[in-house]
Amino acid sequence: MRKILPVVLFSLIFLCGCVYDRGVILFNKEPVNAYNALNNEKVFESGDKVYYLFIAPKKMKNEYIRVQVFKMTDLAPKGGAEIVRTKDFRLMKDERYYHSDYFTLYTSGKYVMQVFSIDDLQHPLSIGDFYIK
Repeated sequence: MRKILPVVLFSLIFLCGCVYDRGVILFNKEPVNAYNALNNEKVFESGDKVYYLFIAPKKMKNEYIRVQVFKMTDLAPKGGAEIVRTKDFRLMKDERYYHSDYFTLYTSGKYVMQVFSIDDLQHPLSIGDFYIK
């Protein structure tokens, strides 16, 4: 019994921490619609349009979100992440659960996209990664 008690306490303290609700980011090579929404692509060619669909974990209360794309590299300072693109979007009332758009990248590498609520720029609503060949 004495051997099990430390394991249970460790599990309660470290494994039951605060968890943020995360949404989903789906990437695609074509504009996202009802037929191809679940065809999640991870690898894109240089110069191709990267279409994405962000689905929020719950209805967002604010009107603005920030979409940030950064490249993972060994050459960049601050942990190897180089911010490539940041854009704020205004959500209409019927878009409080999702957002869809596209962008184009020309440099090969691993990229990560984060979507933030404009009220909380420390904790992303969703994170997704993809590759450019």
